[in-house]
Amino acid sequence: MGRPMPAALRDALQRKQPPEWQITCPGCGAKPNSQCRAARGRLLDAGSHPSRLDAWLVQTAA
Repeated sequence: MGRPMPAALRDALQRKQPPEWQITCPGCGAKPNSQCRAARGRLLDAGSHPSRLDAWLVQTAA
């Protein structure tokens, strides 16, 4: 069988919020546990900037 899933990744996947919301967004500076905002202050329809997801993946993989 494959390698077991890390506990941090398993916990993040079971949360109600997207897992990338655990960290500050490098794109807009949104604080942890809050949705990303566009340049004019509107909430993003997608919920997060792609850079926030990338940063979370790098942090989780480390």
